[in-house]
Amino acid sequence: MSILGIAHTVISVVALLVAAVSLSKDGAINPFSKLGKQYGILTVIACVSSFGLSSSGHFNPGHALAILILLLLGVAWLLGKKKNPISQYVVLFCTSTTVFLSLVPAVNETLSRLPIGHPLADGPTSPIVQNSLKVLLVLYLTGLTIQMFRLKMMLKQK
Repeated sequence: MSILGIAHTVISVVALLVAAVSLSKDGAINPFSKLGKQYGILTVIACVSSFGLSSSGHFNPGHALAILILLLLGVAWLLGKKKNPISQYVVLFCTSTTVFLSLVPAVNETLSRLPIGHPLADGPTSPIVQNSLKVLLVLYLTGLTIQMFRLKMMLKQK
């Protein structure tokens, strides 16, 4: 791995750990909380650094995911200060989706590189990668549904 690749990986992992702490502590990622700001900044750096990474030397699906993540973070940040319910649902969707989208290349890269010398997968079309992504999708949809339900209950109490 290149120095940029190592830095990108470390920053990405730290961003995901911050997201996990925020999700476990607050049940969501608030773009304006301390953890939410840390997650946002680290994720922006990870996305921007990903543009310098490409095994083919061209634009790839990882770059497209980075652009989508940046757009979702932007929407979450723009709508995050609004207190109307629709904005709160959109922010919740955007922040949770950025975590899911960040995990997609993480799963592929991890399974395609580890264990060193005998990786579990040979790329994104490997059955283990595909099945892992299916499980990840189910976890994302389940978590998002729970978050939306909690937000609905919280809004009803106001």
